Amino acid sequence: AASADGNAPPFFLRVQYEVPDLTDGSDSADQMIDDDNKQTQSQATIITTKQSFDASNCPAATIGLPPSVEPVKPDPGDYSYSGMHDHGPLPLPKEGGQFAQIIGFVNAAKKASDKYLTEVIEKEKALAPPVTAEANQQHKRKRK
Repeated sequence: AASADGNAPPFFLRVQYEVPDLTDGSDSADQMIDDDNKQTQSQATIITTKQSFDASNCPAATIGLPPSVEPVKPDPGDYSYSGMHDHGPLPLPKEGGQFAQIIGFVNAAKKASDKYLTEVIEKEKALAPPVTAEANQQHKRKRK
């Protein structure tokens, strides 16, 4: 839809992550007891992270091939845009516009999400107690 002055409304994409943030078990953390293995664990608090993607911080996506890349027939099962069809080159796709901008936002949001979640996983690994051979043996005995 167009606004009253005839211009298209600005597009944007907002992302919000709500991830549990485990503390390191210090005295200030609320404690919970895990009945299965009788270990004390820190209660999770929720960390909320918000990000916004718009034309000011995301370029529009390139829909077709970059100018220096020649069209080639894709391998079977490859469904990415290759510029080539079974019977020859495809016409050049229309570049730019609203859909290219939205695709750019989604690409940037995916990249930011991957980076953010990798940091969360690495933090969880760093806070996790090391697994000993004895703990592995006890776990195997429980499973039988």
